[in-house]
Amino acid sequence: MSRGKLLVACGLTTLAVSGCGIAAKPLAGTPHLDHAAGYHARLDNPRAKHVACMRAAGLEVRLFEASGARPGIQVGTPPSGPTVIFEPTPQDATGVQIVGQAQGAEVIGSALLFVNRAPDSVLTTVENCLAIGVSG
Repeated sequence: MSRGKLLVACGLTTLAVSGCGIAAKPLAGTPHLDHAAGYHARLDNPRAKHVACMRAAGLEVRLFEASGARPGIQVGTPPSGPTVIFEPTPQDATGVQIVGQAQGAEVIGSALLFVNRAPDSVLTTVENCLAIGVSG
């Protein structure tokens, strides 16, 4: 086989193989997008590992969404149980506290912990659970 024919054959093989395995991506606005073929995204819920820790410690925990669709955790019942609201990043949580929008909150990673009237034993457990995965 001549060298030219070999190069053409290799080029065609490369083109044929390069198209394999490409799934069509769903269009934005597709109903039930998370079940559509080609959808590989997953939602990051910052509460999951912290809630598991708190429940394992025997605390009563309720999930909710705070204003701006921010994820939150209510431990026990207000006003005695602590409230946790998550910001997108630790820097956002610190910024919210600095500008006075979260007065009295303790920043642990991206979480704002509002103590309310919680006893020290509950606060210690909640703080330890919120510290999971936080560096620095």
